Amino acid sequence: MLKIFAKLKYIAYLYINIMPIGIYNISLLVPHIYTAPFFTSMQTSALFAHNYNTSSHVVVNQGGTSSGKTYSILQVLFCFACRDDKQVITVVGQDIPNLKAGALRDAADIYHSSKAIISAVKNFNKTDRLFEFYNGSVIEFKSYDNGQDAKSGKRDYLFVNEANGIDWTVYTELALRTKKRIREMQVKQDAQTRISEIRLKVLEGQVAILQQEVEKLKTNTHLIK
Repeated sequence: MLKIFAKLKYIAYLYINIMPIGIYNISLLVPHIYTAPFFTSMQTSALFAHNYNTSSHVVVNQGGTSSGKTYSILQVLFCFACRDDKQVITVVGQDIPNLKAGALRDAADIYHSSKAIISAVKNFNKTDRLFEFYNGSVIEFKSYDNGQDAKSGKRDYLFVNEANGIDWTVYTELALRTKKRIREMQVKQDAQTRISEIRLKVLEGQVAILQQEVEKLKTNTHLIK
């Protein structure tokens, strides 16, 4: 049994570190196959494996749009919810419409496409945006107006979807109340936009300083005359 387990870990290493990103059967990637057989019913990418196996407290997923980041992270969170009892998992978005059109829609697709997950979920409340599992775990989808609003509730796992759009005070309060792991997803294009905005502000500041210098020169010239 130990030899088989070691071989599976080696195969997982090959897939994660050598194989290009693609679609693989999760049973080859995750060593928990014996304790969580529902994993075998889900098709995943190498991005899933990286997120599932990491031991870091804060995990940042950055990349372009439509790269599968949200979907893979949600698959990981469903696995955590099924694997461990009484886990509280919070998925946070900029606002409710964004959540409904993005992360919540992906979560519903993952749920409906897996008979094993359907059997593990006790109730899917679309109104409250809440998945309740038979083992006591929950996955909740929320948005917060400000840091004070984010102080309510504690969780085991936090997924900040499109973190670029979340206020820093909101993120800080949520992170302080997260026990195990924080996952952030940042869109690379948004990051580039912010960099451009910062550069523009710097240039605007430099122009303002030059204008002040010109005005000083004009004043000094007038005094000399």
